[in-house]
Amino acid sequence: MHPAANASILHRVSGVIMVFAIGILLLTLSTSLSSAEGFAQIQDYLDGIFFKFIIFGCLSALTFHVLAGVRHLFMDLGHFEELASGNATAKFIMVLWLAISAVIGVWLW
Repeated sequence: MHPAANASILHRVSGVIMVFAIGILLLTLSTSLSSAEGFAQIQDYLDGIFFKFIIFGCLSALTFHVLAGVRHLFMDLGHFEELASGNATAKFIMVLWLAISAVIGVWLW
């Protein structure tokens, strides 16, 4: 498949990931606001590698979804609709997404 197709599919996948992420994040928020013990429990979870991986996945999916969404908005306005320019912008957002994800990973760890 060409890069534009991959970017489109990943845009849909990142949207589905974010639907599940909303549940995880709302549960985390609810627990942390319920009591001082709940807040301390969430703080302990945030120190663990598993929870950091979940947060990394949520932020990475959000980043890709926003970047690909902006790309799609430009395409709706009539820009980057040709195969060459569509593939170039798809490659650009994937590289930008990987760079931003690396920054997020460094920030979390």
